[in-house]
Amino acid sequence: MKMPRTANQFVGRAIGSLFFAGFGSLWLFLALYVREQLNVTTISPVVAGLLLLVVAALYLRGQAKRWPRVPDDPSVQRTFNRVNAIQWIAVFISIYTLKWLHLDAYSVSAIAVIVGLHLFPLARTFRNPLHYVTGALLVAWAIGTAALVPVERVQGATALGTGVILWFAAAVALAVAIPAARQSIPVQASAQTGSEPI
Repeated sequence: MKMPRTANQFVGRAIGSLFFAGFGSLWLFLALYVREQLNVTTISPVVAGLLLLVVAALYLRGQAKRWPRVPDDPSVQRTFNRVNAIQWIAVFISIYTLKWLHLDAYSVSAIAVIVGLHLFPLARTFRNPLHYVTGALLVAWAIGTAALVPVERVQGATALGTGVILWFAAAVALAVAIPAARQSIPVQASAQTGSEPI
């Protein structure tokens, strides 16, 4: 994985990890709800894991301030907005279509596939190869559970795996970015910002 070298990139990794942690938690809560296991005992580890990832992401964001900042590319935000708009439109269409076909049980699988696919263009936009891996795992898990898991258990299994994959992606991104952000800033980078190397 290519190491971030600007404040923008480190902040981007932190924000991306927060998104993955948050949505991963929602998927895990959905899995517990569908499996009728939503209680204090099962919720507590999810909340604890979410808090751990959030604290790590906020720490990374704080470390990013040590690095030089470059002007933001407006096209990146436009691409992000466009990809997410397409994602949500595809989600609503798939839910409606599957309901019309009386295949509601596979709605969660369809949503997971769409979430995975939308990471591929974002991987290129954000120059983050980990998104390719995460997207491929999400698609493979959703298709695999839809094909192999009994229909009455497919929603819970899909949601559980999707949540775990998103959490794992957040943890890996943070585990790689935090040590890089804590390194001494190269002389060239500090010179560009007029600051002393740390």
